[in-house]
Amino acid sequence: MNRSGNGGIASVVLWDIAPMIATYYGCRALGVSEYAAMLTAASVGFLRVAYVALRQRRFDGFAAFMGTVFGVGLVLSLLSGDEKFLMAVKSVTTSVAGLIFLGTCALGRPAAFAVAKLFGAENADTVRRWEALYAAEPAFRRVYLVMTLVWGITLLAESAIRIPLIYLLPTDVMVGLSSILLIGTIGLLALWSSWYGRRGEQAAQRLPSGPEAVGTP
Repeated sequence: MNRSGNGGIASVVLWDIAPMIATYYGCRALGVSEYAAMLTAASVGFLRVAYVALRQRRFDGFAAFMGTVFGVGLVLSLLSGDEKFLMAVKSVTTSVAGLIFLGTCALGRPAAFAVAKLFGAENADTVRRWEALYAAEPAFRRVYLVMTLVWGITLLAESAIRIPLIYLLPTDVMVGLSSILLIGTIGLLALWSSWYGRRGEQAAQRLPSGPEAVGTP
C-alpha cells in the first residue's frame, strides 16, 4: 500500500490513529479508569495492525513499527499497571526508531531509502529508477543520507519533548496531545522528505551520468 503524500498521511490518521483516540475518550466518557481506557485503546491499535498484516499477508514497514509499539506497550503496561508509563513506552519506542535511523547511516545503508521505496514509490518502475540512480550517483545517495539523519534526529527530539509532558500534564490531556505531536512530526517529515527526495532525483538526473545510468529518455 502506498502511503505517500497528503492522502497517505490522512489515511494513517483516519485508520491507524483516530480509532485509538476515539476508543480512549469513549471509555473515559463511560467512566472507565485512565489505565483501563489506555489499555483498551492500545488493544484496538494492536488489532488494527494485526488486521492489516493478515489482509496484506505481510507486515509493511509502518505496520511492523506500530506492532512493535503496541506489543511492547501492552506487555509493559500489564506489568506496571501505570497509564503514564504506557504512553512513555511508546515515546521510548519512537526514540529507538530514531536511533535505528542514525545507526543505518553509520552502517552506510541509510534507512530513508528503503522507507522511500516502500511508501513513496508509485510503481515498480519508480523503484528501479531510484535504485539505478542510487547505485550510480553519489549525490543521490547523499540525499538519503541527509534524509535519514534528519528523521533520526527529529524523532529523538520529539521523544525528548513528549516524555516530560507525559508526566507533567494530566493523562486525559496527553492522550490526545501525544498523538498530535507524533502525527504532526511524522507528517511534516513526510512532506519535507517528499519534496527533498524529488529535488534530489531531479538534480541527480541532470548530472552527466544521470540519464544514461537510469535509462531516462
